[in-house]
Amino acid sequence: MRRCVVISAGEIRDYARARDLLREGDFFVFCDGGLAHADGLCVKPDLIVGDFDSCNSDVLLNWQDCCEVIQLPREKDDTDTLYAVKLAVERGFDDFLLLGSMGARFDHAFANVSILLYLDGLGKNAVLADDYSTMQVAGKNPLYIDDGCSYFSVLTIAGNVSGVSIKNAKYPLENARLNSDFQLGVSNEVLPGHTAEVSVEHGRVLVVVVA
Repeated sequence: MRRCVVISAGEIRDYARARDLLREGDFFVFCDGGLAHADGLCVKPDLIVGDFDSCNSDVLLNWQDCCEVIQLPREKDDTDTLYAVKLAVERGFDDFLLLGSMGARFDHAFANVSILLYLDGLGKNAVLADDYSTMQVAGKNPLYIDDGCSYFSVLTIAGNVSGVSIKNAKYPLENARLNSDFQLGVSNEVLPGHTAEVSVEHGRVLVVVVA
């Protein structure tokens, strides 16, 4: 199955970095104002979704005859991005990359990070990437981090967790408890020449890998 790449209206300044994350055969879903990133990413939409309150009408006009377009009501429970993700799940996608999900609106950014928890709960693979980092959810299935990154952080965003293990890192943990009111896992480092491993027995954590 092709990977689904969902592009939202947040910031993408380093288009070269974003393009490096793309794969041949990706299925591209642009959410509303995210359509402005199409030229910078050098890709064509396969699907456009949104209530179009933030999309330039001229940009939409350029693309609407080239692919499927789904217009949503402005008053709804799901954000445009979450709707797009749910639709992609319904259509059978198991692998996701979220781009343009971070930016000036913290509320939108936090909501988009929460989509990683939603997809992980469905057993889907999902990565959120911005200009500086990639983000994934880790639980009982270990998450591996190579030593090419600058830092990585293990954050509790879904309640307190236990049985946390971090191996091959400057600050290792074994069977630890992490609390939501104290982010102990900020700014760790992979030991040179090793691959770090993060796993959680009870609960889930957000792993942020800084390039």
